[in-house]
Amino acid sequence: MTAVIYYLADAFTREPFNGAQVGVFPKAESLSERQMQQLAGELNLPHSVFLLPPENPQASYLARLFTPYREVEFAAQAFIAAGFVLAQSGTVAESAGATRILLETRRGLLPMHFLCDSTGLKQVALALTVEPIVDSFTPPIEELAAMLGLKSTLIETKRFTPKIASCGRPFLIVPLVRAEAVEQVVFDFKRWSESTAPATAAQEILLFSPRTREPQADFRARLVGPNIGPKEDPPVGEAMPAFCGYLCSFPQLRQGTYAFTVERGSKSSRRSLLNLEMDHKGQDKLSLRIGGKAVVIAAGTIRIP
Repeated sequence: MTAVIYYLADAFTREPFNGAQVGVFPKAESLSERQMQQLAGELNLPHSVFLLPPENPQASYLARLFTPYREVEFAAQAFIAAGFVLAQSGTVAESAGATRILLETRRGLLPMHFLCDSTGLKQVALALTVEPIVDSFTPPIEELAAMLGLKSTLIETKRFTPKIASCGRPFLIVPLVRAEAVEQVVFDFKRWSESTAPATAAQEILLFSPRTREPQADFRARLVGPNIGPKEDPPVGEAMPAFCGYLCSFPQLRQGTYAFTVERGSKSSRRSLLNLEMDHKGQDKLSLRIGGKAVVIAAGTIRIP
């Protein structure tokens, strides 16, 4: 029988029982792929990350990422949570300044930066380069409004417009005129299935508003879609590379480096704050950083026969 240590962490928050829930297995070298998938299903969290010895000699760890149903390439919240677990367990030193390691992932090597001061770890940030694909072919505004349960006037069409953006996984990105509209959305599967949306590759809709009620946030975001339950408010970290590519597709966004914060959820529904920075150079490739805090709330051992 094998005993495996795991941690539960809340990512993109400073407060326990907020943010995105992640299972972290920092010493997963004894696990098979089948066992990793079984453990992810047992925890039944949006994502579980398993750290193994790297295959690439430049990397510190090989990170494999699973939902309860399959292995996936990327979810920023899972890697941020893993970084805080490594720091709390003493594997990565919390010294003033910045420490950098490399994670080997299905997306390639991802630099992970640990930003510390005299009080300890303040933030973990991932650096990645993506090649966004942005398409203006989306369902008409009336169809979008119907499947979201909104009036069509609540969909933004001046500063931003709906588009499909992908950095490996496509998202239908729909801007709304105010933060309250993001919360009011009730996804209608029947209206979605009757629309042109299923003909697109995007099976998830990223809603956002550039108007927020919280001073520390620049955007409010939420994911809905046919595979997301009506009462679910899943993490948005996986959609952030596509969101950055989406923003860069608009001509009013001049070339330069931009830093902004995205808020998901609320104080009563696991609020998250994601810090993003991107270098918009008007090129096919986009360099960006996704950072945030995390709280390690539990540790335990699972025994595997």
